[in-house]
Amino acid sequence: ATFADFMEQFKKQRRFAVDLETTSLDPHLAQIVGLAICWKPAEAWYLAVRGPKGDRVLDATQTLKALKPILEDQAIAKVNQNIKYDWQVFKSSGVHLRGVAGDSMIADYLLHAGERSHGMDLLAEKHLQHRVIPITALIGKGKQQKCMDEVPCEQVKEYAAEDADVAWRLCAKLEPTLVGLRSLYDDLEIPLIEVLAEMEFTGIRLDVPLLQGMSKDMAKSLEALEQDIYRLAGREFNIGSVKQLRTILFDELGCKPKSRTAIKGDASTDSDTLEALAKEGFELPQKLLEHRKIAKLKSTYVDALPALVCPKTGRVHTSFQQTVAATGRLSSSDPNLQNIPIRSEMGGQIRQAFLPEPGWLLLAADYSQIELRLLAHFSGDDALRRAFAEDRDIHALVAAEVFSVDQKDVTSDMRRMAKAINFGIIYGMSAFGLAQRLEISKEDANTFIDAYFAKYPKVLAYQDQLLADCRTRGFVSTILGRRRAIDGIRAMTTYKSRNQPEREAINMQIQGSAADLIKVAMLNLHRRLQKEERRTRLLLQIHDELVFELPPEELKEVSVIVKQEMIGALADRLQVPLAVDTGVGKNWLDLDEI
Repeated sequence: ATFADFMEQFKKQRRFAVDLETTSLDPHLAQIVGLAICWKPAEAWYLAVRGPKGDRVLDATQTLKALKPILEDQAIAKVNQNIKYDWQVFKSSGVHLRGVAGDSMIADYLLHAGERSHGMDLLAEKHLQHRVIPITALIGKGKQQKCMDEVPCEQVKEYAAEDADVAWRLCAKLEPTLVGLRSLYDDLEIPLIEVLAEMEFTGIRLDVPLLQGMSKDMAKSLEALEQDIYRLAGREFNIGSVKQLRTILFDELGCKPKSRTAIKGDASTDSDTLEALAKEGFELPQKLLEHRKIAKLKSTYVDALPALVCPKTGRVHTSFQQTVAATGRLSSSDPNLQNIPIRSEMGGQIRQAFLPEPGWLLLAADYSQIELRLLAHFSGDDALRRAFAEDRDIHALVAAEVFSVDQKDVTSDMRRMAKAINFGIIYGMSAFGLAQRLEISKEDANTFIDAYFAKYPKVLAYQDQLLADCRTRGFVSTILGRRRAIDGIRAMTTYKSRNQPEREAINMQIQGSAADLIKVAMLNLHRRLQKEERRTRLLLQIHDELVFELPPEELKEVSVIVKQEMIGALADRLQVPLAVDTGVGKNWLDLDEI
């Protein structure tokens, strides 16, 4: 068959699977080796545009030029497994892939949220009883690994065509089973692919010299801490060795073990143990905790981030996954930017290294107390709803109720305790958990929780009803119908004796609905910024926060647009008003409120 034969048939298709073979997993560095296209089960075309010397290949530029009108046609549907990657490689090659209509990975995730993997090899076996050719059969592994364009085209053809065919068949099989989930798939998760692909592709600029300076400072701090640790221990030892640390703490210094390891039953040296020992007045555990904290920040972020800067763009490109967290939250990896500790001074300094385009600004927008607002919405509690409607300080209000004092007499300590109760309630926290968090007795924690539910009885009634429904149906659903199957919900329980599945069920509806909300906001913002031809770019999503970069002249109008779209995202469904805090600045740490 010739390329002309292929094009004649291809132009007639209204829907097809497209899968790229490339030279790299990094979309900015990847060159297309070939395109596999499928629109009929067990049949696919492979267009080779790169290959070993001597293999017949098509001209890469001419081939993409011929395919471009179809790939960019919004009315023609495209599907694949993890199509977000292909979208970025196409963009890198000058093609804006439009009409993304399906992704087998996302379909399986919506059907089976909470399962560990939604990879193609697993899905092919599970749903099609088909074992795919492993990529190692083509490129090998380890030091002998080849690049895809070094593999004979005949071999790549089999592998690539199978990928496109499997993605086509998986979508055809899974999509019709998305009963009750179809709108979430078609109207939110699939359109969101382009938003995330654009964010990943854009990346964020890093102040590498700042991080290098921090690394030197941290190295000095670690050295000083090591000397303190050796002095307190009475001798030098390997700080990273759990065995040696155990000997020093429990045999030589006479500390009492707090817990045992699960496998061997040895005395634990984990953070909880070190914190407990530090509270008993031992200085060494405190120094060890400081050492661990700095060492972790240094290796995970300060030293790792500069190495992840893409040489082509000068930016760091995190990956946002839609199919990892069972609640529907996005997760970030390579690097994970969602776990930079914001409350510690050093964590803040790391945020200072994230910069906008030169001459531009960063704008951060954060939902205020979104989970507590959703609790007020779902529970229907009048006092909570009224507090948000009147824009009251919810933690001070709860403190006044729980401690039976006037709101003006609420101390900062009372407010801190009320805050822990408020968030603990969302996560189904037990009295034991609250006692640990607040460092109070279990009896006092029980008293606080009792007082909370006495003042907000609808919250307890809502949680009990949610657990009863979950036990009957086998799953919990969010405001947009996202589902998570949960087993182990018991018939008769009190909030004092909830197990892990029951706590997960309570958390799922609130956290999953918060995930739905911010995804709707991201999609609406993306569309509006495109429609208005703004230069503003969405860079990051960190839980309830969105981070943009924008030219200063767009700040005034865009900050209003961002608030409008975030507050309005699910306004027609929510019984509680939303609030968004915004800040602007020259880096991600130093943001002034607007």
